[in-house]
Amino acid sequence: MIKRRQYISHLADLFTRRDFLKRAAIGATALSSISDYASANSEKSSEQFKVDFPIVDYHVHLSGGFNIERAVELSKKRGIKFGIVEHHGPGYKIVNDEALEKYIEMLDNYPVYKGLQPVYPNWSKAFSKKLLYRLDYILMDALTLPEKDGNWLRIWRADTKVEDKEAFMKRYVDFNLQVLSSEPIDIFAWPTFLPACIADQYDVLWTDELMQKIIDVALKKDIAIEINEPARVPKIKFIQMAKKAGAKFAFGTDSRNDKAGKFKYCLQMAEQAGLTKKDMFVPKPEGKKAIQRKNIDS
Repeated sequence: MIKRRQYISHLADLFTRRDFLKRAAIGATALSSISDYASANSEKSSEQFKVDFPIVDYHVHLSGGFNIERAVELSKKRGIKFGIVEHHGPGYKIVNDEALEKYIEMLDNYPVYKGLQPVYPNWSKAFSKKLLYRLDYILMDALTLPEKDGNWLRIWRADTKVEDKEAFMKRYVDFNLQVLSSEPIDIFAWPTFLPACIADQYDVLWTDELMQKIIDVALKKDIAIEINEPARVPKIKFIQMAKKAGAKFAFGTDSRNDKAGKFKYCLQMAEQAGLTKKDMFVPKPEGKKAIQRKNIDS
């Protein structure tokens, strides 16, 4: 068993989800099961995992120190295709058609998938459908919960407090279901992530019933489930349940640096759950993307 201090030392190397995300938030989530970490990091290196499908990192961000040229260079070096995503919402770069078109045209020049990661509900109203159709996929999470006073609870922040765990889980699961049911997305990111303050109770709070609710709606809406590398979510039981139900999966590092395309947890989970090519997400062809499907547009 890996000692706690050794494990915490490892957490210092984890990449942050967003500029405001504290390493402690991810750390606490992963710390909810040190045995999971030990299992994922013993015996095999990432190169030793064998899968029958092309590995893609659908959750890569560009940054000041990690531009598109570096991303493409790293993608070729690792033999892993990257999907580049950018946030949409107040305070982010992509706020209107003009910004989105500029972003798409920039990515058109490179061998990457073009993605978008909205932050807030009802985001699609800010763009013309014709422009959104040019994206390969749309990825979204449920980590920014609406508050009654109009503010937002950003549960990925290390200082998030949860006074009533049961009330929080009801609210959180309801918002997960809202995002899955109402937003035109292709990949559901950071599934089952919990705030740092309650992350050690993951196995208690995420009951089979709650997990099945998420899986059922994702399956109904044909939304792939991300296996998130830095946060190490979802756990194996959720993945096994989702696979049994027929869900699709996507790998994501949520990286803004050279950790893009560097997988270990995702490969460990794929091996344990027996994921094969038929279980993995592939961007939909024209006319079948989430933003284009009639059951969402109507």
